[in-house]
Amino acid sequence: MTKPQAGFTLLELVIAIAIFALLGVACWRLFDGVIRAERSSSAHEQALRDVQRAVALIERDVLHLQTSAKHLGLALNANQLNLRRANWRNPLGQPRSELQDVSYQVQDGVLWRYSRGLEGGEVQTQKLLSDVSDLRWRLYDRDVGWRNAWPTGKAAPKGMPQALELQFSAGRFEQLRRVILLPEGG
Repeated sequence: MTKPQAGFTLLELVIAIAIFALLGVACWRLFDGVIRAERSSSAHEQALRDVQRAVALIERDVLHLQTSAKHLGLALNANQLNLRRANWRNPLGQPRSELQDVSYQVQDGVLWRYSRGLEGGEVQTQKLLSDVSDLRWRLYDRDVGWRNAWPTGKAAPKGMPQALELQFSAGRFEQLRRVILLPEGG
């Protein structure tokens, strides 16, 4: 009588190794796909954060728009927004005005914010957003509707604008639109 064989044959071992190798390759491809999806998701999230930060800064400046009976503190022309904002933080307690002149414009696909105190001094330049295209500003006039320009001086419209509209495309985001109600509009 022959004794039963204890162990695996060479063919069984080769088949087992081939199965484990195929499982390893499949797991590696799955892992690589998960890593690529996570990177893409992170890049999209960062781009969205950049857009949100830029729009929030514009909104903050617009909501602190300084207005008076003689001076609106806002000018819109040639896709450039200029405004005078109040409540400029002064954490060092330096003797200066709380008013600040702010300008937004796109140069070579980059949205820039320029600011300067009324006392003069150095212009602060801040890069807000890259890969910007098709930036448009409009102001809402109760009598006329949306205006692409808001002249100053004698050509200035009567009354105050009610809202500011910002439309732009940036990177992977196409045709974003934000309407900000102005403080004196209403």
